Amino acid sequence: MSQILLYRMKPERMKPNKFTEIARHLGTKGKLVETEEALAIHDSERALAYAQPGGRFAGLLFYIDQSRGVAQGVDKLIDSKSAEHWATDFLDRFGLAPRKVEDKRVKLSFEIYTYEDQSITFDRKERRRIKLKTEIGSKIELNGIRVVGPRAKVRIVFKDQERPISIHRGLWESIEFYEERELVREHDIYMVLKEKLAKRRDSRAYYDVIDCKIAYFAREFCSDPDILAPFYFIEVEYEAANAEKMGITQGPRQVFLLPAYR
Repeated sequence: MSQILLYRMKPERMKPNKFTEIARHLGTKGKLVETEEALAIHDSERALAYAQPGGRFAGLLFYIDQSRGVAQGVDKLIDSKSAEHWATDFLDRFGLAPRKVEDKRVKLSFEIYTYEDQSITFDRKERRRIKLKTEIGSKIELNGIRVVGPRAKVRIVFKDQERPISIHRGLWESIEFYEERELVREHDIYMVLKEKLAKRRDSRAYYDVIDCKIAYFAREFCSDPDILAPFYFIEVEYEAANAEKMGITQGPRQVFLLPAYR
């Protein structure tokens, strides 16, 4: 019988002086607002907020610079190496990356990567491709299984200067083994999905399973303890009504999340 491990996330209770230091590093000059649930600083252009433990998005650090639009084209983007260097320095300087854990049951892998986004504009005469942003993304794995969700990622957006216009850092400070549970087999998950869809009252009786992956889902905090558990992410495509008449080949799709443990 296969087993799978569950973990407990522990977000940091950030001290006001550390939060203020981060705000100043990002050029935000407003006055600190502090509550039990969060910290925030904003001025006329920039805003920074952090969700303290016990809040719905505990551990989330969010920053936005409203003086620059994400969809605004630029002549020259910041290069990927400079963006990655800034992001690495920022995470290390303020201790915002996941801590290493001295526990054989916690094999954690965290890395960031960069990519550039472009867009196409049309002025009624010609289409032009313009550079939009250089973006930092992250990849987290726990014992070889991908970790996803709003509280398991780093996303930093740059334009044409070495200071980002937005940051979404949703991570824990530390993580620890919680308990071992029975892993639900993929075959059994398909049976559960079949039963769920059979109870639907709409006409979507025919469907195909497009993809089925298992991942740890760092969802919003909703109970105590704050558990990081595995789920199956199942993408289903339904039969498209009047597909031939409408000239389409792909039907509507839906993703189901089902617990991967008992």
